[in-house]
Amino acid sequence: MNPEPETQNSEHYDDKEQIMKQVKGLDFWVRSSIWLELIIPGYFFGKTFGASDAKYRFLDAFMYPTAFIKFCGYFRDLPVGHYTARFLGVFSGALLGVLFALLIGVFYKWVLKDWAYSKATRVGSLAFILIALMTGFMSDMFCESIGMGLRIHEKAPEELEGKYLAQDYGAFPKGTKITLQNAPLLEAFGKVRANNPGSAHGWWVASLIFMYSWFGLYFLCAHRLFKRNKVPREAFFKLQMINVAIVIILLRMGFGISASEYHYIVTRFQYLYGGM
Repeated sequence: MNPEPETQNSEHYDDKEQIMKQVKGLDFWVRSSIWLELIIPGYFFGKTFGASDAKYRFLDAFMYPTAFIKFCGYFRDLPVGHYTARFLGVFSGALLGVLFALLIGVFYKWVLKDWAYSKATRVGSLAFILIALMTGFMSDMFCESIGMGLRIHEKAPEELEGKYLAQDYGAFPKGTKITLQNAPLLEAFGKVRANNPGSAHGWWVASLIFMYSWFGLYFLCAHRLFKRNKVPREAFFKLQMINVAIVIILLRMGFGISASEYHYIVTRFQYLYGGM
């Protein structure tokens, strides 16, 4: 007698699942793509940690793990020419991203014991791409906006309307907002120095909201990836605990700007960016 249809479907599903776990029977380029996907977190880590000059790494050292910034900064500052040093800085940052993804794969493999390491690493690195993407976005959006708010400009008062005085000017104390009404009175001092700390503070708060919201998205996307890649349901919790540990490690290493760090930035930033 022919086997029952349900039995045939069950055997077919088991064979397919086994192939997915072991990554066998796939074309060479398909297998290679599993490792090539590691380039994505490597790119964002390299771009974020290794591209900045020493002056602009001041903010990065507070937004991201200081150890990462110092490691990439060492190669970025080597006396080998501007573009060569820039390449070395980006490459060292990319290496950090790839190694981090490979380390996640080790822990995923520890949970998914019957999976190939490459397959387990692929699932972990695909979810980790969100964290890598967040580092690049926070650098381009929040670090730059905080820096623009705190940077002191020295121009004619009418050109700095809406900003706040960075020092005392006669009867106008430090922190006075430059408006259309008081700008003509400030013209007697020639050029004045002003910035916008309120804008910087708003961008700092926004960076914290964005960062923690993005961590929530990371867990959600990881859950969807587990279902899409047929991860056993009983392994979901353990894998998510690995993801939680990753986030805690990043936070403990210095990811994000704390309140005390922001206060330090506000009091020191002017000395690097157009300050006295």
